[in-house]
Amino acid sequence: MTMMFGEITKSGTAFNLEFERILATDVDDLWNAVTDRDRLARWMAPYTGDLVLGGAWQALGDDGSVWCSGTVTECEPPHRFVTSWHAIEESPTVLTVTVDAVPDGARLRLHHEGVQSIYYGPGWQTYLEQLDDLLGAAPASVADPTRAAGIGWDERYEALRPVWEERFGALRD
Repeated sequence: MTMMFGEITKSGTAFNLEFERILATDVDDLWNAVTDRDRLARWMAPYTGDLVLGGAWQALGDDGSVWCSGTVTECEPPHRFVTSWHAIEESPTVLTVTVDAVPDGARLRLHHEGVQSIYYGPGWQTYLEQLDDLLGAAPASVADPTRAAGIGWDERYEALRPVWEERFGALRD
């Protein structure tokens, strides 16, 4: 059975997502992986702009079109940044990424606040598993033992979607 990691809570009419990954690397390398455009493209998507305080950025789809944009509103390298997250045709949300040292390496905490779409859950999990593949998940990191190595993004997302839909549905009832 497909295993999800991450937490979802209801906040008014929206949802908040929380993820934690422990990676077999150091804080500086992890920070670079989540703020450098070239490295982001390896595990998430191509980006334009800058992930620095006051920087505006855009995430690009495979066809080069912008699917999400934002502005970094807080930045404390190499430990924390907060950015607006505005996916096309959706209400803006807030994304907070925190990086700190732990005995097994570096911990990433991702908090996405104000999410309306149920599809962020499987999307973030799929992206973070790709980050695990890039940097190496530490033994203390929760992982789905049924996930096939090298699985493509679309296939993994589709496997996770029903599990996340069930979790979202339980909170909507």
